[in-house]
Amino acid sequence: MSIRWSSSAAKHGIHQADALNAIQQSLYWVPSFGESRVDGARRPDLWIGPNRDHTMIIEVMAELTPPADLFIFHVMEARRKTLDIAERNAK
Repeated sequence: MSIRWSSSAAKHGIHQADALNAIQQSLYWVPSFGESRVDGARRPDLWIGPNRDHTMIIEVMAELTPPADLFIFHVMEARRKTLDIAERNAK
């Protein structure tokens, strides 16, 4: 798998290893979450899961290009509004 990171993915101070843990141990995965902010770009996927020590729930947004490319551009502590959307999509 090829994983690439945008500079904006680090702006909230979450370590890359914590973001990967949130993806691997995700509580929620929402494919094609929301519209892309870049014309012609894929709709990003959303993962919500714990950081490595399980003290924080993180939201990770990335463009997943099959079979194995992941471009992570957003990582931060999960917001209530994002959790609500993920919970609605899980039902």
